Amino acid sequence: MIPLVAVAHGSRDPRSARAVAAALAALRARHPDLDVRLAFLDLNTPSVSQVLDAVAADGHRRAVVVPLLLGSAFHARVDLPALIAESRVRNAHLDVVVSDILGDDPLLVTACRDGIVSTGVPVDDPDVGVALCAVGSRRPGADAATRGVAPRVTAGTAWRRPAVCFATASQPSVTVALEELVRAGARRLVLAPWMLAPGLLWDRVCAAAESVADVVIAPHLADDEAVGEVVLARYTTALERMGLLRAA
Repeated sequence: MIPLVAVAHGSRDPRSARAVAAALAALRARHPDLDVRLAFLDLNTPSVSQVLDAVAADGHRRAVVVPLLLGSAFHARVDLPALIAESRVRNAHLDVVVSDILGDDPLLVTACRDGIVSTGVPVDDPDVGVALCAVGSRRPGADAATRGVAPRVTAGTAWRRPAVCFATASQPSVTVALEELVRAGARRLVLAPWMLAPGLLWDRVCAAAESVADVVIAPHLADDEAVGEVVLARYTTALERMGLLRAA
């Protein structure tokens, strides 16, 4: 079995690594034949280099790296390719293929919507206003992708037009987004993370939100089995591209 190396961002907050590890543990439980290994770009161990070195040391000649990233920004375009290149120098016999990021996969969009519903808001309540919060990026076009996700999250509901906000690097802030929803007539506010896992940054966003409005907080995406299924889908597609698996 070709190892699946799932690469998370990493965080100083241990809750983040635990949430990602739990999502991958659930994937292993559903697919016990998979060789799933977790690595981090920064701040946590094991690192990408350490995991790929271990894969090579175990005698494998191929590995599929699946970036656990929602956006195609600096980490996906610069950080990870540089780490893969370094590994290839040390492990010339190891063929490493990098899959697509998780991105705005429909399963994740549905998971985000389900997370909002899990807070107790009915899908047919037009008084509900949703603020969808992503990390934010300085790369042109990256935040536009998040703005495109928001109406897909609320599709099929009676909720008001969603507001998009960012935790860092971009505008609007969460307080601005919530104020926008209130002005539009929303009476029940939900803050939903377009993020995989909790962390210190998310705590600051929640604190800011709760300082200006009565708002309920939706769970992170990693709490949903959809994350594991999207990881598996990216791995399977990568194998197909390598010619090691026929497309269904």
